[in-house]
Amino acid sequence: MSDSEPGSMQKSDNLSTPSSTPLDAKTIDFVCREQGYEVEVIVLSEVESTNSWLFENKSDAPIMLCAAEQQTVGRGRRGKTWHSPESGVTFSIRFNRPEAVTEFAGLSLLVGACLCDQLRQVGASDAMVKWPNDVLVNGAKLSGILIETSVSAAADSATTVVIGIGINYRRGGEVALIDQSSTDLYEICGTHLPDRSELIANVASRVIASVIDGVPQALQSLAGQWGRYDALAGSEVTVDAGSRKVAGRVQGIDQSGRLKVETDDGLQAFSSADISVRAR
Repeated sequence: MSDSEPGSMQKSDNLSTPSSTPLDAKTIDFVCREQGYEVEVIVLSEVESTNSWLFENKSDAPIMLCAAEQQTVGRGRRGKTWHSPESGVTFSIRFNRPEAVTEFAGLSLLVGACLCDQLRQVGASDAMVKWPNDVLVNGAKLSGILIETSVSAAADSATTVVIGIGINYRRGGEVALIDQSSTDLYEICGTHLPDRSELIANVASRVIASVIDGVPQALQSLAGQWGRYDALAGSEVTVDAGSRKVAGRVQGIDQSGRLKVETDDGLQAFSSADISVRAR
């Protein structure tokens, strides 16, 4: 997902490729179970938004995954649009968790690190996280994350967390709508494209592990390793916080996942809520 949230791909030219193989719920379920996670899996041919679908379709399952061949009204962070033509990699994971919603601050960074780890395994060796929710390869956007939460009215500390993930698999005509540099797995991997269902399941399993282990604890660990993932390391940036703009040099993240920026007024830390960061 990008600032105009471009996402994904077009069917290939009548060739037998991983992109023309339909998404398979049984494959996603099997791979997740192999890695120790029981997930209710739904695959749809078309949906407005996988995030919205999971919020609207309740289930008692602790973890539910919805993948779609095509999203017609995909959404990104801060109200952006995620363009998702047919046969892409677009899915969301819903967790029903007992923790308070505040326990999930910084989750997008954990998801970004999980994405990088898996994308590097399938050939995107230079995948890095642009704080707080994009995955880039050599400065071009490959993947994006949208996290939404809701709090149960029946339980003070119960939270529903939905993590939406879009990976540019093989872009088509929607490239004309993109207002930033982007790339896709076809461009990176060529004929060695990963199977879409297996890719979704492997990313989901990494994300599930991070959530189950506890987001605050996982973030503390990630902060010490952030240099492995940090696409903004040492960059001169402008932080747009609405009523004010702050310029400085990025100095990683703190243990809560906040972006650390060395400014003329000293080191400041920013949360991802309602701010944007631009390289200068």
